Amino acid sequence: MADLVPVFPSVIAGSEAGCRTCKVRRIKCDRGLPACHRCVKSRRVCVKARAKSGGLAIQVENRYASGVVKRPRGPRSSLLPALDFDLQSRALVYYLNYHLHTPAEVQKLVGNVQNSVCQWASHTTNSLIDLAISSMALAVFSRTQHHQAAATEAREKYNHLLRTARVGLPNLVERDVDAALLAIFLMSRYEDSMHAPEEVLSTTAFRSYGHHDGATAILKIWHENSLKIIQPASDIIKHSRRGIIRSCILRQMPVPAWLADGAHFGEYGLELEYDQLVVGVASIRHQFKTLQRERLLHHHRSQEVYLRGRDLNTEADALSQALQDWSTRLPSTWCPRRHLIPADVTLPRRHFFSSIVYSYSSVAHAALWLNYFATMMLLNRVRLRILVLIRPASDDLAGEQQRQEEVCCSQIRVMADALSSSIPFALDRFAVASSSKTPGEEEWILSSDEEIKPYLGYLTAWPLSIASSIGGLEGELKDWLRSELALVGRTLGVGVLECAQSYDWLEF
Repeated sequence: MADLVPVFPSVIAGSEAGCRTCKVRRIKCDRGLPACHRCVKSRRVCVKARAKSGGLAIQVENRYASGVVKRPRGPRSSLLPALDFDLQSRALVYYLNYHLHTPAEVQKLVGNVQNSVCQWASHTTNSLIDLAISSMALAVFSRTQHHQAAATEAREKYNHLLRTARVGLPNLVERDVDAALLAIFLMSRYEDSMHAPEEVLSTTAFRSYGHHDGATAILKIWHENSLKIIQPASDIIKHSRRGIIRSCILRQMPVPAWLADGAHFGEYGLELEYDQLVVGVASIRHQFKTLQRERLLHHHRSQEVYLRGRDLNTEADALSQALQDWSTRLPSTWCPRRHLIPADVTLPRRHFFSSIVYSYSSVAHAALWLNYFATMMLLNRVRLRILVLIRPASDDLAGEQQRQEEVCCSQIRVMADALSSSIPFALDRFAVASSSKTPGEEEWILSSDEEIKPYLGYLTAWPLSIASSIGGLEGELKDWLRSELALVGRTLGVGVLECAQSYDWLEF
């Protein structure tokens, strides 16, 4: 999780008068840049002297001071200006200033690429990046605001982007790998956002997978060049690699050998250890898929399949233990605190599965533990399926087999409970009041009315996607996880996630 430079300072020293939007609303502007916090909070377009959007400079002039239009007389309400922004500009302002707004602690996470998008939007002159950002902004705007015209324009922009990418992407890879990876990242996100409910859900059918393969090819070029000329991995490089590993996990593919060692891509310390364990999970899922295919082809339980399955179970067990050992070495200040909400407190069903809630010292630590819980669930699920595949016919081994299966089921449930108990804090629905001194005198802040902040949705989307797809979970918990994921999908404007409650949602 490398440090990123903050993009959204609260107030820039020396900034001039407040924005025009706040002036029209007759409220005091905090003069934040690129958008004031009052406009961000109310999700309004923050109109300043100049607003940059997708390579276009939007100048807001005082028509009356210039003498072009005679100043009208009458009540102040007649002076309300019409903010004549075109659809693309509105979508860009909304996407850049609201959806990509992240606090400093989240900007430090490598998995958070929003900061890179904002930096490119502010400084790039690359037409491919401009088109990619515009397409993504229009797609998100159309989904979250239910704006059909924006969806139509998004598709037109994206088709133009695809034509431009076919011609310009090879040259861009040679000049600027980061720019090429960012463009492909946005194209992949666009495909996920515009996923329609009637499309088939399958771990091999997502249209974004084609872009994942493209990112893999580009990253391999960077890796080969880095062996000749030493160059540090950028945040976009690290994020792209982690995204490719997740794609391999979903598709039950092995992580390519050249991509497996995170040390070559800037990972180090505890993050490098966890990275290697996740690569191991991807490998076990791929080996199980191969074993399962061979089992079906033979139509009988061959001795070879049984022996390989037994070895794979041993490997999965060792990996599970390694993950648990890794979690015990995390600093105590990063670990969750358990809270029991009294029975007389009515908790909203949305965001709260039970009265047990976990809190963390920061949302970044909550994101780390959510990913750990989800990874443990996934690993124990595949181990359970391995055990079922090699279940012995002899009663002599049935007792040990049953014990191992029960251990896997127990681990899955414990991790699912921990994940569900962490969601309220991760989505800013639960907090411990700063005035609380001792555990017995704690005061809690419960919130369920405000809309989920997009940056929190991005942090929870992956672990919720994994947890909601684990087979064997009890119906009530699985339904709750899927409803939370669908809600996150609606907040982020990601059509794929909005389908989480459909009958054909993924199941591992």
